[in-house]
Amino acid sequence: MTYKSRIRFSIGWIYPIGIFTSYILILLEMAMRRMLMRSGADITGAPYLTIVLVALMFLVLGIVQWFRYRNWIYPVLGFLICITTAQVSFLYPHNDSPGFLKITYFISFVLIILFILINWNSFYSHERFEINSRRLFRLASERIYQADNGYTERPFSGGKVNCTKDELLGFARFLQSNYVARVFYYETYICFSFSMNRSLVVISEGREVSHVMIAYDGTVTVTISDKDYRDYHERLSFDKLCASMAGIFIRFLDYYKAGLEQRIITELKSAR
Repeated sequence: MTYKSRIRFSIGWIYPIGIFTSYILILLEMAMRRMLMRSGADITGAPYLTIVLVALMFLVLGIVQWFRYRNWIYPVLGFLICITTAQVSFLYPHNDSPGFLKITYFISFVLIILFILINWNSFYSHERFEINSRRLFRLASERIYQADNGYTERPFSGGKVNCTKDELLGFARFLQSNYVARVFYYETYICFSFSMNRSLVVISEGREVSHVMIAYDGTVTVTISDKDYRDYHERLSFDKLCASMAGIFIRFLDYYKAGLEQRIITELKSAR
């Protein structure tokens, strides 16, 4: 098994899969309803069952994303899409619903667009942070083949780096602006936070999730959360995983010091 298949897929993939599946279900249900209508059954052609199932899917996904990411925008969006999807049946021909119910569908649709536009920065930042966090974890596990020990909460000492405070601050700004990690500044160190589970947009403390701390004296410390570690299909050597993650940040810092910032982005994008 290669490192590319070691991490469980993102929950975001359920949306396109669910939508594609819903189209297939709609076609099947409509074909079945036409067959029943031709045989004399007193039913309409609208795929009500599929509409209800898809509406519930969006609602459940919103709730699941809340428990995983702790970001309120997802359950609200799931609820709005659920309500709007359920109202699709009002638009079908031969529907006996009052005309004002058709208007409520368009109102709900506009509300979804407005909600996304208003919270676009939160949606966009979350997705970019999560994508790059997954890339970091893929890079960290690339050359690990041992599974001799499991998870531990203790911080891992990742060695030391040789850099000035200004270089470290510049490096932090670069990673933050490119959504590689969310940066938190403290009196004696900088915390680079990343996570495949918790939304980095809503955390208020860098140590709430997986993180690498680099002190102004060059000391590197790594902490990986239990949830992130469990996203690996394999029980990788935890110490080697932490050492590898420390090595990534040290290597990225060396790239930055040498003026090779684009190499950081290129290496991240190679971890697909």
